[in-house]
Amino acid sequence: MLLTAIAAAMLAPPYPAAQDLAIQDFEPFMTFSRSPSQVGEPEIVAIGVLRGEGRLQFWFRRTVPRRAEDGSETPPEISWTDTRRCPAARDAVVAATQIEPPAIHVPGIPVRPDGSVILSMDGVRYAIRASSHYDSYVGHDMVFESNVNTPLANWVEGSLAILAPCWSAQEPLHNLSVGDAADNLSPQ
Repeated sequence: MLLTAIAAAMLAPPYPAAQDLAIQDFEPFMTFSRSPSQVGEPEIVAIGVLRGEGRLQFWFRRTVPRRAEDGSETPPEISWTDTRRCPAARDAVVAATQIEPPAIHVPGIPVRPDGSVILSMDGVRYAIRASSHYDSYVGHDMVFESNVNTPLANWVEGSLAILAPCWSAQEPLHNLSVGDAADNLSPQ
């Protein structure tokens, strides 16, 4: 019996169980943003894995930086959702795997057949940072940015539209059963 107790103590994880942790205890695997240059507020959305049983679920945290009328920073507006309360949000995560990345620009190598380039001095800056991979080799984070009328812009705008009716001040909980999640649905 003593050996069993010692073995159990040695095998017990030195960290809290997943159900005892808050969302902030888990790092996001993907972050995307939309930052208008002229009108509108920037939005930053972080996505992470929601720990629990069954089908893999994801949490989403939306941060909108705020400024007071005098220009000083104020606490950001933070809202949440997850794929249990907002099943359509899974589509945004899955669609991210299909975003066509930009090509690498090398000075002196023409971007277009006629040698011209398009410069945009305003618009909307879209960005994504996510875990990356080549075939089955998981690598490091990749980051790319673009302006309007690009595959990244289309994905960000589509994802924000999917998530818009789902945001809530209520942070998702780990290991929440499907029934409990249904009781905590965001307004739709």
